[in-house]
Amino acid sequence: MTTTSRLKNCGWLVLAIALCGGCGSRSVAPDEPPPPAIATSFERLPELLAGIQGGEVSLYEGLPDAFWEPDLRAKHLKQKKTIRLHGYPFYEEKPTLKEADNQQLTATFSAASSFSTYSGLKSAGEYNPDYCISWKSSGGETQALVSLECAEVKLYGPKSELHCDLTPQAAEQLKQLLQPYRKNRPAK
Repeated sequence: MTTTSRLKNCGWLVLAIALCGGCGSRSVAPDEPPPPAIATSFERLPELLAGIQGGEVSLYEGLPDAFWEPDLRAKHLKQKKTIRLHGYPFYEEKPTLKEADNQQLTATFSAASSFSTYSGLKSAGEYNPDYCISWKSSGGETQALVSLECAEVKLYGPKSELHCDLTPQAAEQLKQLLQPYRKNRPAK
């Protein structure tokens, strides 16, 4: 094999490895700090689900992905009002949830059957939350950062956190439910 052939084969190997990275550690823009690590211990789920029962529900839309849409993300970070939640940027503007959608989101996220143990890196791309759903009550605030591409969720409660997968049924239900609230990000 010639040196040129070896270099071409090596190039394809590097590209294949980069594309197989999956949902996991994020490649962030140079000026963005990486989000903190989060536990995957599934026995934390019941405590987190208890914080979702009732309370005021709000929704935030996530920014375009730092890996797949870095230029658009940088543009939106400069031109639009954003906030950071658990190390991830979201548009500051909160869409008004319809009452029926509010109830469905709460029901879906209150059910343990909507979640499964984190299965590791996915082939859909890096973890990037599409939405943050927040429940505020007298007991504190619980937030769910949802990646629809990876079918993953990062749950944050007053005393615990958890990175886990969504079941296929819950992921599909959330895609249909949240699609009408996509305002700032371009359609895929």
